Amino acid sequence: MPKLILMVIIAIIGNTADVQNKGLCKVAVEDVSKTTSFGYLVGYSVTFKNNSKKTVDGVYWNEFYYNNNDDLIKQDKSSFNSTNLIDPIASGFSKTLVRSPRVKGASKVIIKITKVHYSDGTNCN
Repeated sequence: MPKLILMVIIAIIGNTADVQNKGLCKVAVEDVSKTTSFGYLVGYSVTFKNNSKKTVDGVYWNEFYYNNNDDLIKQDKSSFNSTNLIDPIASGFSKTLVRSPRVKGASKVIIKITKVHYSDGTNCN
């Protein structure tokens, strides 16, 4: 019986460890908030925190959309690039971005950063 309980705990931990927000290169995913309506995930906001010593002017990430049963419904990519109208993320600061994907049946979105671009022209991935 104890072996069975241990196997169940390992299976649960193994399945949930993969569905966590993930930062990269000292840029953390601080918060993800979603908006659902009539069976659709119609929008989300994500807050990135720059814990590096450099200014970040680009963040690229993968979006993973899951239903209530933690089944992957859709995977997509998105990015943030600073412009004249949108300031970069200075060292020690955070920036919240809003997206509107409209994914049917999704109840959860997970963000995993794949690349960070700094204002000095360097990349980290």
